[in-house]
Amino acid sequence: MRLVLSSGGARRGWIVWCALVVAAAGGTAAASQLWWTDRLHTLEHRAAAAGDLPALRHSLEQTRLKLQMADARSHELEQQIESLNDRLRESQEELAFFRKAREPRR
Repeated sequence: MRLVLSSGGARRGWIVWCALVVAAAGGTAAASQLWWTDRLHTLEHRAAAAGDLPALRHSLEQTRLKLQMADARSHELEQQIESLNDRLRESQEELAFFRKAREPRR
């Protein structure tokens, strides 16, 4: 009688094992490629934004100046409105006085 320690199925086990290792390595490589591509894309956007930084700062400064001008103009308009309201109140008081003076006394 012959003693058989392994059958021909051992070769299949090694093939399956190697296929799993190759599949895991391929999956890891694909995931790594996706991660690095995403990271590179983010860095490209940051580099492009850094190139536009002087223009953005200039635009921000111009916007701040426009905001200050608008704020100053709104204060000026508020003062003009207050002045017009005072004049309107005075005119209404004069009108009331003249109407009272014009009424016939009883």
